[in-house]
Amino acid sequence: MEATHEEFDERRKSLRVDMEAERVLVSWTDSNGEPLTDDGICIDLARRGVLIEYKQAFNVGDLVAITFNPDSDKQNQIRGQVCRCNQCHDKSYHIALQII
Repeated sequence: MEATHEEFDERRKSLRVDMEAERVLVSWTDSNGEPLTDDGICIDLARRGVLIEYKQAFNVGDLVAITFNPDSDKQNQIRGQVCRCNQCHDKSYHIALQII
């Protein structure tokens, strides 16, 4: 039996914040050990995870840093591990990170 949207919302133990497609800075280390940084879009944020949209795929297990409000006095960074990566369009991926 599938849970309805209302049942799913009621079971959630933490609040999910809709980020309204806020620009974030995405930082990671590639397979050659080179540090990379690029702009991404934060879709939503919860206590234990974050969902971003980015133009390329990440592998499950990759470590990624997300910086909110980059280059401002409100800058804040979280680190996460990729737990899911789904292709949405040709150059658009939804990447779920578990915050560590």
